[in-house]
Amino acid sequence: MKHPYLAKRHWEYEEQSLSLTNEMVKRYDDVIDLSIGDPDYPADKRIIEAMYEGGLQGYTRYTEFLGDEDLRQATIDMYKEDYGYTFDKDEILITAGGTHAMYLLMEAILDEGDEVIAIAPYYIYYQPQIELVKGKIVVYNTKPEDNFDVDVNELEKCITSRTKAIIVNSPCNPSGKVYSEENIKAILALAEKYDFLVIADDIYGALNYTDNKKPICAYEGKPGRVVTLYSYSKDYSMTGLRLGHVIAEKEMIAAMRRVNEAVAFTINSMAQRGGIAAIKNRKEIQAGLYEEYYKREMYIYERIQKMKNISCNKPEGTFYIFANIKDTGLSSMEIWDKILDDAHVLVLPGSGFGQAGEGFIRIAATVGIDTLEEAFNRMEKMDIFR
Repeated sequence: MKHPYLAKRHWEYEEQSLSLTNEMVKRYDDVIDLSIGDPDYPADKRIIEAMYEGGLQGYTRYTEFLGDEDLRQATIDMYKEDYGYTFDKDEILITAGGTHAMYLLMEAILDEGDEVIAIAPYYIYYQPQIELVKGKIVVYNTKPEDNFDVDVNELEKCITSRTKAIIVNSPCNPSGKVYSEENIKAILALAEKYDFLVIADDIYGALNYTDNKKPICAYEGKPGRVVTLYSYSKDYSMTGLRLGHVIAEKEMIAAMRRVNEAVAFTINSMAQRGGIAAIKNRKEIQAGLYEEYYKREMYIYERIQKMKNISCNKPEGTFYIFANIKDTGLSSMEIWDKILDDAHVLVLPGSGFGQAGEGFIRIAATVGIDTLEEAFNRMEKMDIFR
């Protein structure tokens, strides 16, 4: 949108499909929304109570610039207990979720023209997060016939002298792919060989349905080449509370802290008290979410097996199903509109997740089985799926 008072770099900005869902969901009164990854579960009562009690105790003021000291210590203890990974209080920065964490990191590490490799299909907002700070996104396209796995030899061809980092999101949004230990080690070896960072986007760690649950940071033992980004949004159903963290070497954390002081100053103090309760009760909270989302994922998977012109892989992680609709003969954008108009069900077009996502739609299992049943009953009546 051209406007005389807008910076010219925003004139040609392309609206992301995810950003359009608020309007599309209003198209019909009975739309079933399977688009945004916003869990239908409220945050656990213990988290809410901790926030309330924290507010009464005076946790309504600014925290330390790196974040609530108690939350940082609880996070340190958790990583050591669960993964044997150790770091210090000056190697973690509390953030307002994973998206905020990624922006702060890009601002801290990228000079103009530096390149960041994204493994497609990739999270929609990686591109603007990289480009807003004048970096360049380099896309490595995985193949659906390989279940969106990484071919390390092909990935190596994306590396140049300007490569600053690669983003690895496992389990992956939108494909649900969990990368093998062999491939993670191979990516780390490439990073060592060509001297760039590995950004571990660990948003869905608690929703990993495979036996390979080891986070990328644990391959190092302490912060070094791997930078870990985390959000409480999905693992604890805390999307609206905006809480996350970055773990990295202290020099990078210090740079991100300085950027954040100009962006958000400090993070919501009461949400951080809720984060402490989330960590304390993580095993119980996450076990319930894991069980419910896996059940929903399998329900969607089994319904799709009975439909024509649509297919998907068995879920490996997240609460998304990335479904192949190429046999319909329609593009991702065309079928996005058609499913909404014909079935009053809102999904997301795969093309929004990069070129590798064209011919797919992302379906979020963020509603109960009864609502999923109604959604698929409607979709099954569409001519293209019968």
